[in-house]
Amino acid sequence: MAWHTGQFAVSLAGMTPPSPEGFVVAIDGPAGVGKSTAARGLAQRLGYTFLDTGALYRAVALVARERQVSWDDGPGLGQLVSGLVISFMRDGDHIRVLADGHDITDKIRAPEISDGSSRVSTLPEVRMGLLGLQRQLASTADVVAEGRDVGTVVFPNARAKFFLIASLDTRARRRTLELQAKGRPAQLAEVLAEMQIRDERDRSRALAPLRRADDALEIDTSLLTPEQVIDRMAEVVRGLGG
Repeated sequence: MAWHTGQFAVSLAGMTPPSPEGFVVAIDGPAGVGKSTAARGLAQRLGYTFLDTGALYRAVALVARERQVSWDDGPGLGQLVSGLVISFMRDGDHIRVLADGHDITDKIRAPEISDGSSRVSTLPEVRMGLLGLQRQLASTADVVAEGRDVGTVVFPNARAKFFLIASLDTRARRRTLELQAKGRPAQLAEVLAEMQIRDERDRSRALAPLRRADDALEIDTSLLTPEQVIDRMAEVVRGLGG
C-alpha cells in the first residue's frame, strides 16, 4: 500500500473524524510498553491490517534529517510531508517501511530517530499531514492501530481501545535489550534517561498529548508476556463483535 501524504494535509484540517467502515482497534501507551508487538500480534490473530502510526512519524523525522530540515521547523516539515510518499510493503511476516521508494525500515528504529519522531509529532503541520492517511486506511479495512493518540484523536470512535502501561524500569530494560539484540550499543541508564524525557514531552505537548481515552481498557504489561497481552485484547475485541 502506498499513500501520498500531501493529498490529505489540508482537506482534513478541522474536520469531524469520519465513521470508519471497518472495525478499528486503538492501542495507545508510552514507549517500551510493548505496543508494536501487541498490535502486530493482535492484527495477525484477528486477520486485521496492522497500522504502525509511529512508523509514519519516524519516517518524517528520518527524511527531515537526511534533507537537513530541522525537527522544530513546522512550516518546513509541513512542506516535506506534503510531498512525501510513505509505503508499507509486506515481507513474509514483517512489514517494510519505504519513503519515496527507499526502504527505511531499519533506519527509523535508531534511538536518535525515536527522539526525532517525538519532536516532529508535536507540530500541527506534521500531525495534520499524517492524520488523513491513517483514517483513509481505516475506512476500507479492519485495522489495529498503535501510537500515542490513536484512541483520543486519530480514531476517537474506535470500537475497541486499549492503553498499555508498564513501569519505567521495565520499559527501559525492554528497549535496551531490543536495541542490543539489533547490534546497537545501548546502556540502560542512557535509555532510561531518554525515555523519561520522551515521556514528559509526549504527555505535556499542547497538541494531542499522550493520555488514556476515557473508554480505553488499561493493561499493565509489566508482568505479562506478549502472548498474554494479545490474548486479553483478542478476548475483548471478539466480545465486541470484532
